[in-house]
Amino acid sequence: MATHKAIDRICCIVLAAVLLVTALFMHGEALGITATASIMGYENRIFDTSRVHTIDIVMEDWEGFLETCTDEEYVTCSVIIDGEAYKNVAIRAKGNTSLSSVRSFGNDRYSFKLEFDHYDSTKSYHGLDKLVLNNLIQDNTMLKDYATYQMMLKAGAAAPLCSFSFITVNGEDWGLYLSLEAVEDSFMRNFGNDYGELYKPDSMNMGAGGKASTADRKVGFEMPENFEMPENFEVPEDFDPSAMFDGENTERTEKPSADRTDRGGFGGMMGSGGALDLYRR
Repeated sequence: MATHKAIDRICCIVLAAVLLVTALFMHGEALGITATASIMGYENRIFDTSRVHTIDIVMEDWEGFLETCTDEEYVTCSVIIDGEAYKNVAIRAKGNTSLSSVRSFGNDRYSFKLEFDHYDSTKSYHGLDKLVLNNLIQDNTMLKDYATYQMMLKAGAAAPLCSFSFITVNGEDWGLYLSLEAVEDSFMRNFGNDYGELYKPDSMNMGAGGKASTADRKVGFEMPENFEMPENFEVPEDFDPSAMFDGENTERTEKPSADRTDRGGFGGMMGSGGALDLYRR
């Protein structure tokens, strides 16, 4: 009997503790208790924005790696970050639209992801498990991503850290990149932990480069029921909506000028992204 009473007391104490912890989580901010980002060590190194960093990628068959970049498969390399050498690091090309853009532009300036813990879970760069190197190939200013992340950080958002790095490959210049903290395990520092659940949104029915395949985009094309065609817009009798999404059509369509009055046609109804895609093809 005494044993059962002791168990009851223990259960009551555990239940009270759980309720207390739950209350702190739910009302912590009102009570002045907030989660603070833990310091990992890499924040003031590679993400020091007062200077341009240097990253040298060392790999025997770099040309062979570039030929298979679109497969997004990891291969082994060594990296030297601001003079610190790391061996047995995994590297692969990354990106959706940027990956296909590099291929279509006919160059090899891919974005990359470096994984320090890919082959050895105990390895990291001062606590950083993955480092992203963005090529900024779609931004002539090379400042939009950097400015956006810095604005988010100033606003107190849990945004990735970033800085500029000049990349060399086997000692040869490769160009200026944006070094970016990958939203992976180390990113959990923003929530006061080094573990937790991370979720990445993914588009459905998307092909290479983040665009729907030609077949997916042709099927089921229907005019919205509430769509009203402008009075002065005339649709050609032989117009086929699916032809706009023909993957074999690589001719550039002229973008409407600013003084045209029929801009509310098919491009306008599809939103900015869809309209740009139509004009770009």
